[in-house]
Amino acid sequence: MTSPATRPPIKLLIVDDHPIVLHSLVSLLTTYGPPVQVVAQARSAEEALVLAEQSQPDIVLTDLRMQPTSGITLIERLSARQPGIRYVVFTASTQDEHMLQAFDAGAAGFVVKESEVEVIVQAIEAVMGGSTHYPAGLMRALERRQQQPSLTAREAEVLALVAQGLTSKEIARFLGIDFRTVDAHRANIRQRFHLDSSAALLRFAMENSKN
Repeated sequence: MTSPATRPPIKLLIVDDHPIVLHSLVSLLTTYGPPVQVVAQARSAEEALVLAEQSQPDIVLTDLRMQPTSGITLIERLSARQPGIRYVVFTASTQDEHMLQAFDAGAAGFVVKESEVEVIVQAIEAVMGGSTHYPAGLMRALERRQQQPSLTAREAEVLALVAQGLTSKEIARFLGIDFRTVDAHRANIRQRFHLDSSAALLRFAMENSKN
């Protein structure tokens, strides 16, 4: 059995478009040391996609509200390329909509930016171990969504394009995401609203799309 002292470090890629926040995170987590090892840092989702290929991180710690490409889109794109990576969101936003979007994209950990470095490391360790680290607000939002089906912002975008008759690959190109992610969103919508066919999904999209 591997002891904590000899266990391989958790390789971390940090992504934030605010230089001061990024520098502070890198400094704090580098100083903290094991079990975390910062292997790369990026100031945009585009840069992160390149660095992830080079550094092969275990965990990506990312902000959500970045420009021009959000952390949510980064998670979707990177998941399609490197499915073994896990995600912890580091964000100032505690809005249910933003947290649910990140959850749907594949984030398994959420940490608010006011947190101490120990909390960030706890979230990273939990996610690396196959568990989750969710705030109470996200748990309540998930419970509400289970009780009353609704669309996430990304699902609404997909549904609007389904209503226009676009295929999954066409929607993927339009949104800049992998077509398998589009298929997953379509499947989620069908399951949540008990739509038994693609034709039923199209009718639902035409009746409910706001775009």
